Amino acid sequence: MSGKPGQGGARGSYALITALALAAAGGGLRNGFVYDDIAAIVQNPLVHSLAGSARIWTSSYWPAGLLYRPLTIQLFAVEWWLGGGAAWPFHLTNVVLYAIVAGLVYRLARRLTSGEGALAAGSLFAAHPVHVEVVANSVGQSELLASSAILLGVDRYLAWRERGGLGVGRRAALALLCAGAIAAKETGYVFPILLAAAEVFVVADPTPRRDRRRAVVPVFALLLAVTVIGLLVRVVVFTELKGETVSLPLRGLGAGERAIAMLAVVPQWARLLLWPAHLQAEYGPPGVPISASPGVAHLLGAGWIAAAAALLAWAWSRAPVVGLGVAWAAIALLPVSNLLTATGVLLAERNLFLPSVGAALAAGGLVTIVARRGAGTSRPVGVLALRGALLALGIAGVLRSAGRTAVWRDQAGFFERLERDAPRAYRAHLVAGKYFLSAGRLPAAESAFSSARALYRDDPAVYEELGQIYRSRKRCDRAVPIFTEGLGRHPDAILLRSRLIECLLAVGDTGRARTLAREAVDRGQSEFAAALRRLER
Repeated sequence: MSGKPGQGGARGSYALITALALAAAGGGLRNGFVYDDIAAIVQNPLVHSLAGSARIWTSSYWPAGLLYRPLTIQLFAVEWWLGGGAAWPFHLTNVVLYAIVAGLVYRLARRLTSGEGALAAGSLFAAHPVHVEVVANSVGQSELLASSAILLGVDRYLAWRERGGLGVGRRAALALLCAGAIAAKETGYVFPILLAAAEVFVVADPTPRRDRRRAVVPVFALLLAVTVIGLLVRVVVFTELKGETVSLPLRGLGAGERAIAMLAVVPQWARLLLWPAHLQAEYGPPGVPISASPGVAHLLGAGWIAAAAALLAWAWSRAPVVGLGVAWAAIALLPVSNLLTATGVLLAERNLFLPSVGAALAAGGLVTIVARRGAGTSRPVGVLALRGALLALGIAGVLRSAGRTAVWRDQAGFFERLERDAPRAYRAHLVAGKYFLSAGRLPAAESAFSSARALYRDDPAVYEELGQIYRSRKRCDRAVPIFTEGLGRHPDAILLRSRLIECLLAVGDTGRARTLAREAVDRGQSEFAAALRRLER
């Protein structure tokens, strides 16, 4: 572990990083409840009363899935009570937590690198635009809580390994932080693996290998126990480990096929971590070509993985902080990579929050190397150029973050912008259409659903929603062809078949409606048995 700057310099750096974080995220204080906030907070009765706190710890975070984040929901309930249902306590908490996390990134980097490298790591993290989705949207609080516990735990682990050892009390503190991270979000399960990476890459322990194992094994045994208990609690609450509905493009794919399919996401991860000039709240096909058949995007993804592996191999003995940063990013991506199990998300900017800590640490390590080499020359032009580049990146990041934060201000503006930001992601149009429909904006909903159907026809919802627009206007003559096409591609889609039968009856085609109902019963869809009996009378 490297030396640190003086306390005066550290205080100034903390102040600068805090200022950057507040400048980047402070505009979120004016935001309302948007997108996932509606289901997780506004429509969630668990959040609306502190009297239901006991139920929070035995309930799902997300109404549509089995996600276990009781600590996050408990904090939501407190914030709802404080603001009387207003959004400002949620956003204030997010902004404060973001400044704390940015400070923890600097603190960790300062423990590992030079003052200049630590300042670079903390500043780049504080200004990083990919963090906007976490901070500007209330539900991002789960990421902030989990990341703050993880960062504090890694920092304390390194400090205690350097001096004083890992006694019972310190082991208990690390276990508590691990439990808190897990209770905030599933990301917390990587906490022990990140500690192991820190031990391997940056802990300089001159004692014999046996003594080193003796020092750390009790810690990791306890953390393993906490992790297992966390999984068991989840099983007790939900009776199963798996929680989310699997993302449609991943359904039916085996582990190897998912690994190939997710290669197409890797270039987006790299872009968002290294150059997030463009941001969007939805990613997926056809813009991100998720398929088990390799294409150009998959080859690019494989190239990025090879480059990261080469950087890790180079840094292993030459630049341990860079190595830790690369390993950190890879470990933090593991829960959202769909490799261990298929999840409901292909790619989301919020899921890059913890991995971006690794990118910041790697950047800080590289800056330290350049600064040290420049300091040994008589013409430190390279160091000045580096400082100028970092300053420019920091300013650009803050401006981009502040501008992007305003996109999350209200529902109408968010969904209108969503379609423009993600024109090649069919789900962007699909979810925007659902919002427009709920707001009574039928022409906008029709346009959005039409765009979703044109982009991607492997989701029955694009047919269900577009056809329903016409059906609700009593235009079944226009709805029937859409429902028919959808059912032809998705013969097991119960809602599609039901709506098509109703529209066929509306246009007087009783014979075809009867045939479809009989087909459904023959396919084992007992929901249509009563309808078939009525139609056969």
